[in-house]
Amino acid sequence: MPIRDFLLRLLGITRTIQAWHAALLALDQGRREKLAGYADEIAATFARAAQAFAVLEHQPSDAAARRDAVRELGRISGYLEDILVVLASALDGRKIAGLKRRLARLGIPIPASLAPGVPLSTRSPSRLETLLDAEGYFRALADGLRA
Repeated sequence: MPIRDFLLRLLGITRTIQAWHAALLALDQGRREKLAGYADEIAATFARAAQAFAVLEHQPSDAAARRDAVRELGRISGYLEDILVVLASALDGRKIAGLKRRLARLGIPIPASLAPGVPLSTRSPSRLETLLDAEGYFRALADGLRA
């Protein structure tokens, strides 16, 4: 899957979870704090992935930046699965099933365009913006759950 499609799907998942904000506020304080912690970690992970992609835009052959991007994107998937566990009893089965399908469509492991030896496009202006948008959604979610 091209990296752009992968990132857009990630952004779609973040928007979906953000749209459930009202339902999440009905959770007990302990679960809300747990979700807020995950949201903080996901936001920080998106920020680190954005840094790696910024390096790759200027130095496409930077192996360390490519590894960092792969590592961070893989970490996000794990955090999203942890969020599913917390939400399983709070949201209806249809919403949980939809989120599970979206996670499955991400195609973890990381998209082929980040595989070693596969050149990244020279310009993908939406890549960084997509990661930063996703970071913002999760920062807002964390703040909202703590309010």
